[in-house]
Amino acid sequence: MTRAVLRSSDALAAHGEDRLTRNQRLLVAAALVGNTIEFYDYFVIGFVVTLIVTPWRLTFGQTSVVLLASGIGVVLGAAVWGHVADRIGRRACVVVTMLTFSLATGAMAAVPERAWALLAALRVVVGFGVGGLPVVNIPLVQEFVPARRRAVVTGLTVVFIPVGLLLGAVLSAWLGPVIGWRGLLLIGLAPALPALLIGPVIPESPRWLAQRGRAEEARRSLAWALQVPVARVRLPDGWLTRSPVGWRALLRHPRALAVAGVGTFCFLTAASSVQSWGPTLLSQVLGVSPASAAALFAWLGLVSVAGRLAWSRLAEVLGRRAVVSLCGFAGAGLVAATAVRTGAFLGPVSVFLLGFAVAYFFLDGVFGVINTYTAEMFRTGSRAGGLGLCYGFGSLGKIVGPLLLGLVSGGGNYVTPRLTQAAVTPTFLILAGLLLLAGVGYLFGRETRGRALDEPVRPAENG
Repeated sequence: MTRAVLRSSDALAAHGEDRLTRNQRLLVAAALVGNTIEFYDYFVIGFVVTLIVTPWRLTFGQTSVVLLASGIGVVLGAAVWGHVADRIGRRACVVVTMLTFSLATGAMAAVPERAWALLAALRVVVGFGVGGLPVVNIPLVQEFVPARRRAVVTGLTVVFIPVGLLLGAVLSAWLGPVIGWRGLLLIGLAPALPALLIGPVIPESPRWLAQRGRAEEARRSLAWALQVPVARVRLPDGWLTRSPVGWRALLRHPRALAVAGVGTFCFLTAASSVQSWGPTLLSQVLGVSPASAAALFAWLGLVSVAGRLAWSRLAEVLGRRAVVSLCGFAGAGLVAATAVRTGAFLGPVSVFLLGFAVAYFFLDGVFGVINTYTAEMFRTGSRAGGLGLCYGFGSLGKIVGPLLLGLVSGGGNYVTPRLTQAAVTPTFLILAGLLLLAGVGYLFGRETRGRALDEPVRPAENG
């Protein structure tokens, strides 16, 4: 552009270009790396459990407590950090949440043998950090990128989260027998380094700064994103109109809270059950070693990456509401089919393994869209808090999911192949019902595709 000043309408046009600037790509890359390595720390416990469940003689109940403990932390972390990020900004919260879960994971490596209660307590701290990162990361990215690229770009930041699961599976299969469960946990210290590098490089969200009346800082932040001199930037019209902040502001969005909260709970319950018990289920049902189960489970990470890539792109074509509902309906059907055909084979391939993988494409792939959609339902002053409250409530599924199989199996019973197989069918049918509920619920959500952030939704729209 040749003019000396980039006026409001021009700034919006620049902010809406199809091609991201180098700094916008840097922001997306930082969010992508943070979200990916975060979930190594979160998922690694599933592989650690396969290594300690027999020598520690863990019951179903004890194993379930260890697996679900992080879910308690996620519920608290999502609600707390979302609220804090709306008040003090997104960037600082990103750094602190990453340090929280990485240091807690490293500390777990020092837990004494059979101290499963201490292991569970540290998992709560891990969850507190893990629950906070996405609810501050996603609004930060959304507030820097153009409306018509939001689903694809924000989806890209979470699309490689399953690589954290894949990394845990690969390291458990290859290095687990060598470095043991303590070594796998020490690797979880790795996110501390990028956390310390993000703060000096990435500025605060320009929309959040403008909402707080810090116009000059907002101009500098927007200039950084668009890579133009600050003198040429004027804030887009409406950015300085402050929207309400805090819990009361969220009560103005009852429909969004209900649809996204319940829907997220249903999807997270199903996904968390599979992620937490997956390696153990494969080992017990298929009769393979923990290392072989981890190697098989690694393929699910690739399935999820494919699902997240596909659904985040289709959300810009079909709309958020249609994509999320479709994932609920398809996931429900596939999980139910897997439940009733656990012991069957298609040639040499186990129906349980095949159904497990295809269902995962929908029930976990949906997370390439679902948090993007939720954040878009709220205004800037309550965006992180709204996402945090919905994700926090939904993350009760991270408790219910791991606990479900243990309750169905009998909490005091030891983990054995016979009892595990007997519990799979009723557990999976319950999960199928939850996915069906999610699919129906999201049909009542308002469509946000193509809307500018903070653009009001007219009451007559979307039924």
